[in-house]
Amino acid sequence: MAVEKPFDITTTTLESAINWARSNSMWPMPFGVACCAIEMMAALMSKYDASRFGSEVLKFSPRQSDLLIVSGRISLKMMPVLMRIWEQMPEPKWCISMGACASSGGVFDTYALIQGIDQFLPVDAYIPGCPPRPEAFIEALMVVQEKAREGKASTQAYTEKAQQV
Repeated sequence: MAVEKPFDITTTTLESAINWARSNSMWPMPFGVACCAIEMMAALMSKYDASRFGSEVLKFSPRQSDLLIVSGRISLKMMPVLMRIWEQMPEPKWCISMGACASSGGVFDTYALIQGIDQFLPVDAYIPGCPPRPEAFIEALMVVQEKAREGKASTQAYTEKAQQV
């Protein structure tokens, strides 16, 4: 007596399948220059385990990364380097601004420090705090994953804004 299996069919588009795979295999590039980088490292360790979200492979080459994590104070001299790294990353790409200093300059309201990296780079997720907790990093990672799943890249929003102006 033969048992027939039910007919299993899954329908989707190729773009949806690619976006789903991309969202579950982000390759972050850390750009940590201050105390927030310590919390970022904690989020990647076994207790918080960012590998659950497919982001355990840190890449230190922008050409192999699709997620830039900027944490800490960014000086005027460092900003061209950061922008060059961003430009070298392949499309689609996303950016997380981690901590008060990267998001708004924090307590360092001086002429030598950037008062928020979003003045120069498109940011997909902001993590508040000084320094932020690893749980906040995981939440930001999930926000970026959702954008990747929907096929939204930060550069698309930047391009759309530029076309409206």
